[in-house]
Amino acid sequence: MSKKKANGEGSIMKLANGKWRATIHVPLPDGTKKRIYRQFRKRREADEWLSKIKSEISAGKPVLCSDQPFGEYLGQWLEKFGSVSIRESTRMNYLGYLRHIKRHKIKDVKLQNLTTDDLQEFVLYLQNTGHLDTPEQPLSAKTIRNVLNMIHKALQHAVGRQLIYHNAADFVELPRVITPEIKVLTEEEIGRFVAAMNGDSLQIALIMMLFCGLRLGECCALTHGDVRCDDGIYYLNVSKSLNRITNFEAKFGEPKTLLRIQETKTSKGKRQIPLLPEVAKNVLAHIQWQQEQAAKSYGTYEDNPWLVANELGHYLDPGTVRKKLKGVAESIGIVDFHPHCLRHTYASQAVKAGVPLPYLSDILGHESTSFTAKVYVSLDLEGRAKAQAAMSELVHNTLNNNLKSGA
Repeated sequence: MSKKKANGEGSIMKLANGKWRATIHVPLPDGTKKRIYRQFRKRREADEWLSKIKSEISAGKPVLCSDQPFGEYLGQWLEKFGSVSIRESTRMNYLGYLRHIKRHKIKDVKLQNLTTDDLQEFVLYLQNTGHLDTPEQPLSAKTIRNVLNMIHKALQHAVGRQLIYHNAADFVELPRVITPEIKVLTEEEIGRFVAAMNGDSLQIALIMMLFCGLRLGECCALTHGDVRCDDGIYYLNVSKSLNRITNFEAKFGEPKTLLRIQETKTSKGKRQIPLLPEVAKNVLAHIQWQQEQAAKSYGTYEDNPWLVANELGHYLDPGTVRKKLKGVAESIGIVDFHPHCLRHTYASQAVKAGVPLPYLSDILGHESTSFTAKVYVSLDLEGRAKAQAAMSELVHNTLNNNLKSGA
């Protein structure tokens, strides 16, 4: 189904996927014409875009169609625009993605000539080429998607600046991301883990991740000032995260990674987590112990110590905490352990306990309740069994009264 127009007027076609594609030939500076197109969800949007392009052509507005090399454009985009509103860790990731692009011939393709086929070939290249520093280790589907998401964002900016007329990344097919199976601890394992960490200075990390659902980086970024009390309710004020990021700009002799305290990844990540009385008791006891250590330090202890800290109250590398927890887990027979499974365990236990999903989503710092439900409700087999049991009377009466037994 299409709306045909006179030569130079463009056309609009409804596609099999239900979207609308607007197409028009635009004049280039060398006197030739280039066919450009865009897809839209609604017919009205396609009409508006086509009218806008025709108005610009009629007004003699120049068609820029940049002949700048793609790799060069991406570098300038990241420097001038791409880094304005992103976290430092994301910027470092973008720099790593640029290194992949600069290893491929796509970097030399002129921006105006870049096609979906070029980008699809680049995706295949990424699938067959490993990490920058460990070529034998293949890139994950998620990383490949992240690279193309950055490219799409940069090209969309080029469309907005009228350097090009359409985003060649719109139609690239990306590898499917397979979500790994979520590991949670049993109640018996939880008890053994807590007992094994009893008396350890890093026990506080286990408690906050296991009973508050904190991410490791969030846990390592908490200070005494983040433990607060209003109306008799103790809570954690979560607003930042401590992460080790790759330093892609490192010069010879400089460290390849850096520790950074950053704001949480999303606005939802900033949250207040109420502490259960037993948890609050342990947190306050830990603070009291740290204050006693500070009194013995001759003024060398941090003024506002981190909860997860070294002997002078300074923050610890999350990698150090991860290694410690993993070692203890393995020593008590918990295999395939990763600190994030403590957060998963908290969430799955909260679902079983009947914590309303909106509250649980807020505690976890998820962007939406639907995401929380998708990830954790599916883990609650017992809860699903109870939900089915609620139908038992209807099923019993219906089957007994309406089905004849077999011969």
